[in-house]
Amino acid sequence: MKKKINIKYQLLACTLIFSAGKTFAQTGVGTINPQAAFHIDAAKDASDTPMHIANDVVVTAAGNLGVGLLNPVTRVDLRSVDQKGILGVGTNTQTATAAGAGAIRYIKDDPSTVPVEGGYLEYSDGTNWIALPLNPPTKVLINATNNSGVGIPSGTSTPITSGWNETGDSENAFTNGVFTAPRDGFYLVSFSITLGPSNGNIPNNTFIETAIEGVALTGTTTIPTFRTINSYPAYQANVKQNYISGNCNAIFNLKTGNSFRFSVKHTMGAGRVVLADPTLNNLSISEL
Repeated sequence: MKKKINIKYQLLACTLIFSAGKTFAQTGVGTINPQAAFHIDAAKDASDTPMHIANDVVVTAAGNLGVGLLNPVTRVDLRSVDQKGILGVGTNTQTATAAGAGAIRYIKDDPSTVPVEGGYLEYSDGTNWIALPLNPPTKVLINATNNSGVGIPSGTSTPITSGWNETGDSENAFTNGVFTAPRDGFYLVSFSITLGPSNGNIPNNTFIETAIEGVALTGTTTIPTFRTINSYPAYQANVKQNYISGNCNAIFNLKTGNSFRFSVKHTMGAGRVVLADPTLNNLSISEL
Protein backbone atom coordinates (compact mmCIF):
# COMPACT_ATOMS: atom_id res chain seq x y z
CA MET A 1 0.00 0.00 0.00
CA LYS A 2 2.81 2.38 0.85
CA LYS A 3 4.45 1.67 -2.49
CA LYS A 4 1.29 2.69 -4.38
CA ILE A 5 1.09 5.99 -2.48
CA ASN A 6 4.72 6.79 -3.39
CA ILE A 7 4.00 6.17 -7.07
CA LYS A 8 1.05 8.58 -6.94
CA TYR A 9 3.21 11.31 -5.39
CA GLN A 10 5.89 10.78 -8.03
CA LEU A 11 3.34 11.13 -10.82
CA LEU A 12 1.96 14.30 -9.22
CA ALA A 13 5.47 15.78 -8.91
CA CYS A 14 6.19 15.05 -12.57
CA THR A 15 2.92 16.70 -13.58
CA LEU A 16 3.72 19.84 -11.55
CA ILE A 17 7.24 20.06 -12.98
CA PHE A 18 5.90 19.69 -16.54
CA SER A 19 3.24 22.37 -15.95
CA ALA A 20 5.80 24.73 -14.43
CA GLY A 21 8.02 24.25 -17.47
CA LYS A 22 5.15 25.14 -19.81
CA THR A 23 4.32 28.24 -17.73
CA PHE A 24 7.92 29.40 -17.77
CA ALA A 25 8.16 28.96 -21.58
CA GLN A 26 5.08 31.08 -22.42
CA THR A 27 2.90 33.07 -20.04
CA GLY A 28 -0.56 34.28 -21.00
CA VAL A 29 -2.84 36.83 -19.35
CA GLY A 30 -6.42 36.72 -20.59
CA THR A 31 -5.55 33.90 -22.97
CA ILE A 32 -5.01 30.16 -22.61
CA ASN A 33 -2.99 30.07 -25.82
CA PRO A 34 -0.09 32.55 -25.45
CA GLN A 35 1.74 33.28 -28.73
CA ALA A 36 4.90 34.75 -27.21
CA ALA A 37 7.05 34.54 -24.09
CA PHE A 38 4.59 36.95 -22.45
CA HIS A 39 1.18 37.56 -24.02
CA ILE A 40 -1.66 39.77 -22.75
CA ASP A 41 -5.04 39.53 -24.47
CA ALA A 42 -6.63 42.64 -23.00
CA ALA A 43 -10.12 41.97 -24.36
CA LYS A 44 -9.95 38.17 -23.79
CA ASP A 45 -11.26 37.69 -27.32
CA ALA A 46 -9.05 34.72 -28.32
CA SER A 47 -6.82 36.76 -30.68
CA ASP A 48 -7.99 34.79 -33.68
CA THR A 49 -8.36 37.67 -36.18
CA PRO A 50 -6.19 40.72 -36.97
CA MET A 51 -8.72 43.02 -35.30
CA HIS A 52 -8.74 40.85 -32.17
CA ILE A 53 -4.94 40.94 -32.11
CA ALA A 54 -5.10 44.75 -32.15
CA ASN A 55 -5.81 44.75 -28.39
CA ASP A 56 -2.97 42.36 -27.51
CA VAL A 57 0.45 43.07 -26.04
CA VAL A 58 3.36 40.63 -26.37
CA VAL A 59 6.99 40.37 -25.37
CA THR A 60 8.99 37.92 -27.47
CA ALA A 61 11.89 35.74 -26.41
CA ALA A 62 14.18 38.26 -28.15
CA GLY A 63 12.90 41.03 -25.85
CA ASN A 64 10.82 42.81 -28.53
CA LEU A 65 7.63 44.53 -27.35
CA GLY A 66 4.62 44.40 -29.67
CA VAL A 67 1.42 46.40 -29.12
CA GLY A 68 -1.40 45.34 -31.41
CA LEU A 69 0.61 42.63 -33.16
CA LEU A 70 2.08 39.25 -32.26
CA ASN A 71 5.36 39.34 -34.20
CA PRO A 72 7.26 42.55 -33.31
CA VAL A 73 10.52 42.90 -35.24
CA THR A 74 11.90 45.95 -33.41
CA ARG A 75 12.45 46.71 -29.72
CA VAL A 76 9.07 48.49 -29.70
CA ASP A 77 6.65 47.71 -32.55
CA LEU A 78 3.30 49.53 -32.70
CA ARG A 79 2.21 48.73 -36.26
CA SER A 80 -1.25 47.36 -35.54
CA VAL A 81 -3.96 46.81 -38.17
CA ASP A 82 -6.36 49.26 -36.48
CA GLN A 83 -4.14 52.18 -37.54
CA LYS A 84 -3.74 53.36 -33.94
CA GLY A 85 -0.04 52.66 -33.62
CA ILE A 86 0.79 56.17 -32.46
CA LEU A 87 3.62 56.91 -30.06
CA GLY A 88 2.79 59.61 -27.54
CA VAL A 89 5.74 61.76 -26.43
CA GLY A 90 5.34 63.93 -23.35
CA THR A 91 6.97 67.08 -22.05
CA ASN A 92 10.17 66.83 -20.04
CA THR A 93 12.25 69.18 -17.88
CA GLN A 94 15.41 67.06 -17.75
CA THR A 95 18.65 68.39 -19.14
CA ALA A 96 19.82 66.83 -22.39
CA THR A 97 22.72 65.26 -20.53
CA ALA A 98 20.44 63.65 -17.94
CA ALA A 99 18.03 62.36 -20.60
CA GLY A 100 20.90 60.93 -22.65
CA ALA A 101 21.64 60.94 -26.37
CA GLY A 102 18.68 59.80 -28.47
CA ALA A 103 15.93 60.92 -26.08
CA ILE A 104 12.94 62.76 -27.57
CA ARG A 105 10.59 65.21 -25.87
CA TYR A 106 7.63 67.39 -26.83
CA ILE A 107 7.68 71.17 -26.37
CA LYS A 108 4.26 72.76 -25.89
CA ASP A 109 5.47 76.33 -26.21
CA ASP A 110 8.60 78.43 -26.19
CA PRO A 111 8.07 81.65 -24.20
CA SER A 112 11.43 83.00 -25.35
CA THR A 113 10.02 83.58 -28.85
CA VAL A 114 7.71 86.39 -29.87
CA PRO A 115 5.07 85.45 -30.76
CA VAL A 116 5.17 82.31 -28.65
CA GLU A 117 5.72 79.24 -30.79
CA GLY A 118 4.95 75.69 -29.80
CA GLY A 119 4.09 72.20 -30.84
CA TYR A 120 7.43 70.70 -31.85
CA LEU A 121 9.80 67.89 -30.94
CA GLU A 122 13.35 68.06 -29.62
CA TYR A 123 15.99 65.34 -29.42
CA SER A 124 19.02 65.07 -27.16
CA ASP A 125 22.53 64.67 -28.58
CA GLY A 126 23.77 63.99 -25.06
CA THR A 127 24.67 67.63 -24.41
CA ASN A 128 21.94 69.83 -25.89
CA TRP A 129 18.27 69.64 -26.79
CA ILE A 130 17.97 70.18 -30.55
CA ALA A 131 14.66 71.15 -32.14
CA LEU A 132 13.48 69.10 -35.09
CA PRO A 133 12.70 71.46 -38.00
CA LEU A 134 9.02 72.02 -38.74
CA ASN A 135 9.72 72.64 -42.42
CA PRO A 136 11.93 70.67 -44.81
CA PRO A 137 15.42 72.14 -45.26
CA THR A 138 16.09 74.42 -48.22
CA LYS A 139 17.58 72.63 -51.22
CA VAL A 140 19.58 74.20 -54.03
CA LEU A 141 17.88 74.01 -57.44
CA ILE A 142 19.44 76.11 -60.19
CA ASN A 143 18.74 76.16 -63.92
CA ALA A 144 20.55 78.46 -66.35
CA THR A 145 20.84 79.01 -70.09
CA ASN A 146 23.46 80.75 -72.23
CA ASN A 147 23.26 82.46 -75.64
CA SER A 148 26.21 84.78 -75.21
CA GLY A 149 28.06 83.98 -78.45
CA VAL A 150 31.34 84.07 -76.48
CA GLY A 151 34.35 82.94 -78.48
CA ILE A 152 36.06 79.61 -77.73
CA PRO A 153 39.58 79.37 -79.24
CA SER A 154 40.90 76.04 -80.50
CA GLY A 155 43.13 73.94 -78.25
CA THR A 156 42.44 75.89 -75.04
CA SER A 157 40.19 75.00 -72.12
CA THR A 158 37.89 78.01 -71.72
CA PRO A 159 35.68 78.58 -68.63
CA ILE A 160 32.16 79.75 -69.47
CA THR A 161 31.90 82.55 -66.91
CA SER A 162 29.58 85.01 -68.64
CA GLY A 163 26.21 85.08 -70.38
CA TRP A 164 24.35 82.80 -67.96
CA ASN A 165 20.67 83.57 -67.41
CA GLU A 166 19.60 81.67 -64.30
CA THR A 167 16.40 80.84 -62.45
CA GLY A 168 15.69 79.42 -59.01
CA ASP A 169 18.88 80.51 -57.24
CA SER A 170 17.34 81.61 -53.94
CA GLU A 171 20.71 81.49 -52.13
CA ASN A 172 22.77 83.33 -54.77
CA ALA A 173 25.10 80.34 -54.96
CA PHE A 174 25.84 80.74 -58.70
CA THR A 175 27.77 83.87 -59.70
CA ASN A 176 29.84 84.61 -62.83
CA GLY A 177 29.67 80.98 -63.91
CA VAL A 178 30.92 79.62 -60.55
CA PHE A 179 28.77 77.64 -58.12
CA THR A 180 29.68 77.72 -54.40
CA ALA A 181 28.11 75.16 -52.07
CA PRO A 182 26.10 76.87 -49.30
CA ARG A 183 26.40 73.73 -47.10
CA ASP A 184 27.92 70.26 -46.99
CA GLY A 185 26.16 67.79 -49.26
CA PHE A 186 25.84 66.02 -52.58
CA TYR A 187 25.04 68.01 -55.72
CA LEU A 188 23.85 66.61 -59.06
CA VAL A 189 25.23 68.74 -61.90
CA SER A 190 24.46 68.71 -65.63
CA PHE A 191 26.11 70.86 -68.32
CA SER A 192 25.43 71.02 -72.09
CA ILE A 193 26.88 73.34 -74.73
CA THR A 194 26.80 73.75 -78.52
CA LEU A 195 29.34 75.64 -80.60
CA GLY A 196 28.79 77.19 -84.02
CA PRO A 197 28.73 78.44 -86.67
CA SER A 198 26.95 75.81 -88.77
CA ASN A 199 29.58 76.17 -91.50
CA GLY A 200 32.43 75.51 -89.07
CA ASN A 201 34.88 72.91 -90.35
CA ILE A 202 35.19 69.59 -88.48
CA PRO A 203 38.57 68.06 -89.39
CA ASN A 204 39.38 64.40 -88.80
CA ASN A 205 40.96 63.37 -85.45
CA THR A 206 39.44 66.27 -83.49
CA PHE A 207 37.25 66.51 -80.39
CA ILE A 208 35.14 68.71 -78.12
CA GLU A 209 35.57 68.37 -74.36
CA THR A 210 33.04 69.59 -71.79
CA ALA A 211 34.10 69.71 -68.15
CA ILE A 212 32.83 70.49 -64.65
CA GLU A 213 35.89 71.66 -62.76
CA GLY A 214 36.19 71.77 -58.99
CA VAL A 215 37.62 74.94 -57.46
CA ALA A 216 39.27 74.93 -53.99
CA LEU A 217 37.92 71.48 -53.12
CA THR A 218 39.55 71.29 -49.69
CA GLY A 219 38.44 68.73 -47.14
CA THR A 220 36.42 66.61 -49.56
CA THR A 221 36.73 63.33 -51.44
CA THR A 222 35.15 64.73 -54.60
CA ILE A 223 36.90 63.98 -57.90
CA PRO A 224 38.32 67.42 -58.89
CA THR A 225 37.15 67.42 -62.52
CA PHE A 226 34.55 65.52 -64.54
CA ARG A 227 35.14 65.48 -68.31
CA THR A 228 33.23 64.19 -71.31
CA ILE A 229 34.75 64.02 -74.81
CA ASN A 230 32.97 63.77 -78.16
CA SER A 231 35.60 62.82 -80.73
CA TYR A 232 35.77 62.81 -84.53
CA PRO A 233 38.55 60.30 -85.30
CA ALA A 234 37.56 59.87 -88.94
CA TYR A 235 34.65 62.17 -89.65
CA GLN A 236 34.94 61.56 -93.40
CA ALA A 237 37.63 61.60 -95.97
CA ASN A 238 36.86 65.26 -96.64
CA VAL A 239 36.40 68.04 -94.13
CA LYS A 240 32.72 68.54 -93.14
CA GLN A 241 30.85 71.49 -91.70
CA ASN A 242 28.42 71.41 -88.76
CA TYR A 243 27.72 72.41 -85.18
CA ILE A 244 29.65 70.61 -82.44
CA SER A 245 28.24 69.92 -79.01
CA GLY A 246 28.97 68.15 -75.75
CA ASN A 247 27.51 67.47 -72.33
CA CYS A 248 28.76 66.41 -68.92
CA ASN A 249 26.94 65.07 -65.85
CA ALA A 250 28.39 64.47 -62.38
CA ILE A 251 27.67 64.21 -58.68
CA PHE A 252 29.88 66.32 -56.41
CA ASN A 253 30.34 65.71 -52.68
CA LEU A 254 31.04 69.24 -51.49
CA LYS A 255 31.92 70.94 -48.24
CA THR A 256 30.57 74.39 -47.44
CA GLY A 257 32.44 76.93 -49.56
CA ASN A 258 33.70 74.45 -52.18
CA SER A 259 33.09 75.60 -55.74
CA PHE A 260 33.04 74.39 -59.33
CA ARG A 261 32.76 75.97 -62.79
CA PHE A 262 32.07 74.89 -66.36
CA SER A 263 34.51 74.85 -69.26
CA VAL A 264 34.80 73.71 -72.87
CA LYS A 265 37.72 72.84 -75.13
CA HIS A 266 37.88 71.84 -78.79
CA THR A 267 40.52 71.09 -81.41
CA MET A 268 38.75 72.21 -84.58
CA GLY A 269 41.73 74.32 -85.63
CA ALA A 270 39.67 77.53 -85.89
CA GLY A 271 37.81 79.41 -83.18
CA ARG A 272 34.17 78.64 -82.40
CA VAL A 273 31.48 80.55 -80.51
CA VAL A 274 28.77 79.55 -78.06
CA LEU A 275 25.70 79.22 -80.25
CA ALA A 276 23.13 81.98 -79.71
CA ASP A 277 20.41 79.50 -78.79
CA PRO A 278 19.59 79.13 -75.07
CA THR A 279 17.85 75.79 -75.62
CA LEU A 280 21.19 74.22 -76.62
CA ASN A 281 23.35 75.72 -73.85
CA ASN A 282 22.16 75.02 -70.33
CA LEU A 283 23.09 73.75 -66.89
CA SER A 284 21.29 72.49 -63.83
CA ILE A 285 22.45 72.05 -60.21
CA SER A 286 20.32 70.07 -57.75
CA GLU A 287 21.15 69.44 -54.11
CA LEU A 288 20.35 65.82 -53.24
